[in-house]
Amino acid sequence: MLDESKRIEILNQYNILDTDPEEEFDNITFLASTLCDTPISTITIVDNYRQWFKSKIGLKSNESSRESSFCSVAIGKSSETTIIEKLMENEDFRKVGLLNGLKEEGFYAGVPLKDKESGAILGTLCVIDYVNKTLSDKQIKSLEILAEQTTKLFELRKKFKSLSDNNEHLFFKYSELENFASVVSHDIKSPLNNIISLIGLMKENSEIAFKDKDIDYLNLIEECSLQLKVYIDGILDFYKIDALDFSSKEEIVIYELIEELKTMLSVDPKVAIYFSSEFKSIKISKYALMQLLINLVSNGIKYNDKEDIIVKIDFSTDQDHYIIKVSDNGIGINPENFNNMYESFKNLNVKDRYGNYGTGLGLSTVKKIVNRMRGKIEVVSELKIGTEFKILLKK
Repeated sequence: MLDESKRIEILNQYNILDTDPEEEFDNITFLASTLCDTPISTITIVDNYRQWFKSKIGLKSNESSRESSFCSVAIGKSSETTIIEKLMENEDFRKVGLLNGLKEEGFYAGVPLKDKESGAILGTLCVIDYVNKTLSDKQIKSLEILAEQTTKLFELRKKFKSLSDNNEHLFFKYSELENFASVVSHDIKSPLNNIISLIGLMKENSEIAFKDKDIDYLNLIEECSLQLKVYIDGILDFYKIDALDFSSKEEIVIYELIEELKTMLSVDPKVAIYFSSEFKSIKISKYALMQLLINLVSNGIKYNDKEDIIVKIDFSTDQDHYIIKVSDNGIGINPENFNNMYESFKNLNVKDRYGNYGTGLGLSTVKKIVNRMRGKIEVVSELKIGTEFKILLKK
């Protein structure tokens, strides 16, 4: 048997002491009292200096001292079911019986509640009567089954507590990461913008001050700086999503949305963006919808090897969803990448039409937004032909 300090340490891991009553436990004491025909039944937790009742029938107090505890005596003497038919004739139990107001007769039966891994006894499921009593084998077996169910409830509580603590820890770590990404991104973005501006000023004077080779270096620095800026913007957008409230909806006119999208993307004359819609307006989070379209349409433009780039946006609806399709005539996506293309920072090792690799955050941002809006996303693609993304969002 474990020493008392170790038993108490294991007991505290369950985080059950002084918790509120719960129906699942109250049902067990009711059944135990009914099956054994006793006026008292408790689920008793034996702490350092007291016994505390997670559930009780026939008692008013929620706890009492260990000196007046039948269960404390029971777990101190045996790790198995204890049956005391003539309680006041048993030397150890008689002392406790007198403290509880018993005189000539009494009955106690208790089944230990054990920690599954260590075998430490946490307490008991017990039944008590004011008169001598005998339980049948069926009654004893029933009491033991109820005790087993009680132990399982304890284990579930312990696992839930562990998962809750782990989830809280992960949330804290994620919040730290989110804050770090935001702070670092902003701190990098400011000097980076200065570098890009300075490069522009230097290039304006390049004909006099610099040689052709120097101009090439400046162009390379500018290209890398702009690529880094795109990457930082992607990180900011990706982590910003978790803090946004997408439940707030507004009425958006489709035509105006598409025109705003074209302006934001600074669409080249060679790019044709067409749209069709079954409705004039849509009621949805504007930020969420715009972010979805920006990422999908810009991908359709960048990852496109055609002379004339075509992107189509279609809005339709069913009974429960808004359905948004974005299709292009680009290079397509290899079916082998369908399973991992939404992973953060996964760029699929494909260069865009400008010779740059993606950040790997565009599609992961799309997926995160769709998940936040309780929607789903589907993709159909054929290499060298094009890609269609279909998004279903809850109305």
